[in-house]
Amino acid sequence: MKHLQTLFAVVKPVAASVVLLLCLPQWLYATSVLQVDMEQLLNDAAVIFEGEVIASEARWNDDNTYISTWVTFAVDDVIKGELPTDTIIQSFAGGTVGDTSLNVSGMVYPELGEKGIYFIEDPQRPQVNPIVGWSQGHFKVETDEYGTERMLTENNDPIQGLEDTSPDNTPQQRAAQQSALPLSEGAAQGLRVGSSTDALNTAIDKNDFKKALKVRLSQVNATDAASDEAKAQK
Repeated sequence: MKHLQTLFAVVKPVAASVVLLLCLPQWLYATSVLQVDMEQLLNDAAVIFEGEVIASEARWNDDNTYISTWVTFAVDDVIKGELPTDTIIQSFAGGTVGDTSLNVSGMVYPELGEKGIYFIEDPQRPQVNPIVGWSQGHFKVETDEYGTERMLTENNDPIQGLEDTSPDNTPQQRAAQQSALPLSEGAAQGLRVGSSTDALNTAIDKNDFKKALKVRLSQVNATDAASDEAKAQK
């Protein structure tokens, strides 16, 4: 099997679509992703939805110069933004077509049948990975032995809640803080995450997680609105 490898570059979370590939167009880049916090995830995502992966297909582009994996989600609930239909298709760089594989470092593709909550940066713009912060905006839903749906990180670690902090920093302060953040280890700052050895039933209930996201999102929106009003009055 042929393999195309990637180079590494550190980029800001919101620019996680920029990474240099050896044999591919200049706009397609691989990356080591900086860690983000929950406020950045909520703020930088144009769309946040709960859904299920119902199709996944890797294919060449029209010029046969690079491979993308196209993932189709059935949307169950939109937490932020708007979607015109009850399905959404997003492309992820890399994949395998025939005997050729394009490997993008750090890329994890949502799997067929997977249920989760997904933070999408811009559903209309092709990117290396459309999920904000890559693994940090990719949450899985698993059902425990009692039928309760619970939340996991992309790495299958149980999410046990959100930290009790409020987003009292302005958009300008959040942007300045990004440069000081370390590289991501898979989970955003502000999440309480257990280890992979912890039982599934230690993870937060899906509905409680969604409620917490909506509360935090309303706080972020209120902070941003106050900041905009203050700037307008200057």
